[in-house]
Amino acid sequence: METPPGGPRVNAGTLAVLQRLIHDRELSLYDGSRLLREDRYMRLKEELQMSDEQLQKRSIFPVHPSFRIIALAEPPVIGSTTQQWLGPEFLTMFFFHYMKPLVKNEEIQVIKEMVPNIPQEALDKLLSFTHKLRETQDPTAQSLAASLSTRQLLRISRRLSQYPNENLHSAVTKACLSRFLPSLARSALEKNLADASIEISTDDNLEPELEDYKCEIASGSLRIGAISTPIYNAHEKMKVPDVLFYDNIQHMIVMEDMLKDFLLGEHLLLVGNQGVGKNKIVDRFLHLLNRPREYIQLHRDTTVQSLTLQPSVKDGLIVYEDSPLVKAVKLGHVLVVDEADKAPTNVTCILKTLVENGEMILADGRRIVANSANVNGRENVIVIHPDFRMIVLANRPGFPFLGNDFFGTLGDIFSCHAVDNPKPHSELEMLRQYGPNVPEPVLQKLVAAFGELRSLADQGIISYPYSTREVVNIVKHLQKFPTEGLSSVVRNVFDFDSYNTDMREILIKTLHKYGIPIGAKPTSVQLAKE
Repeated sequence: METPPGGPRVNAGTLAVLQRLIHDRELSLYDGSRLLREDRYMRLKEELQMSDEQLQKRSIFPVHPSFRIIALAEPPVIGSTTQQWLGPEFLTMFFFHYMKPLVKNEEIQVIKEMVPNIPQEALDKLLSFTHKLRETQDPTAQSLAASLSTRQLLRISRRLSQYPNENLHSAVTKACLSRFLPSLARSALEKNLADASIEISTDDNLEPELEDYKCEIASGSLRIGAISTPIYNAHEKMKVPDVLFYDNIQHMIVMEDMLKDFLLGEHLLLVGNQGVGKNKIVDRFLHLLNRPREYIQLHRDTTVQSLTLQPSVKDGLIVYEDSPLVKAVKLGHVLVVDEADKAPTNVTCILKTLVENGEMILADGRRIVANSANVNGRENVIVIHPDFRMIVLANRPGFPFLGNDFFGTLGDIFSCHAVDNPKPHSELEMLRQYGPNVPEPVLQKLVAAFGELRSLADQGIISYPYSTREVVNIVKHLQKFPTEGLSSVVRNVFDFDSYNTDMREILIKTLHKYGIPIGAKPTSVQLAKE
């Protein structure tokens, strides 16, 4: 038996239930069944002169003498503010073995054996950089090292061996999700990368052209940027998403990056603020690949059972059907898990065993296994379809989205992609397509004002990072109702913030700077220029 990795993610009360089973090899279950230690079971059998069948009818079962528990956990963090899971209660329950991290030579050997084609120079730089981070006493650098586990290094190595021209700098910043790091951690990462002579490639400084990232479908093959793949032959055409999507350079670069990892067999995690287009990108990506989609949205009350079983009413009776997760596993569809950061991490941890080992036990007793060779006529076994893949969407952790740190808990089992708002010229191009009749100066004002509001959010001056979704909604409104004034339409987005006086002042000042007359007073001198 294996407890979900990471002791603190199992509720302390849940772990304490095992105490009687471990110390006395006995357990009373909720349905009244009792599990007894073998010698007590045999003595009871002799005293009552009963057979095994008779005892089992009375719900008394022996614990097999070979039964053992192996628990996996992360070590407790010394000096942490959260309650330590490893207390005196648990210290008596197990014999403890500490897994030492691999030393540099061992890690190089493991990576070389698993990924023989990795360029030697890139591997040496990557390992020197990682071990320098791990050995430092600086807590900021140590938190970065946690993102570069052996599993993550193997992922970077597989990608470098497949695409040798890739830049190591972008691979490391992607693995650490540097776009959403606090400024102190980001500058520490950049400094350590520079010390390890891992540099940004000169191509990254050039402005990418949409022509270089066109997506084309020709003779059964899809090409995004420089990457091509055959189009999937879907049996369930109804489940292939079809969404209104206007190509823009930034989203095309993200999709090319996703396709590279998708072809390497990775499961994907897209992290970004609300409203930057994560769902749109995924739906467009699956539409281009012609892959059927199963969709599940998590929330703070999601349980392990609701992830695997779905209640519905048929003929006045409640019946439990397979959840989208189980359907995707059976049929080889792509499972899109939305709002993954909203569910408690002890629930989303069950995705870890599914993604990593291809195994999972469902609430109704069925077991998902990766290899059909392990079935051997066993009942209640579901074999994972070879085409099954998972794409997880999450907001960045912390304020204002108040989600759990999904990336910190499960980030290294997925290939992570940071999704950001499009750059000003891309956003302007996209807004022109949403509102072809909206005057160009209005679009430029909106793009410039929202660009500044986002930079204020990055600096921590305002809390909510206003996204492309809000601008698109304003432009769609202006397209449909051209006679309505810009200030009244803009208020649809900003009225909620008018209750906070400081926030209101910053918003009004920024919008006035770009000639958007919201909350105008005779004293608003800034608007006189317009």
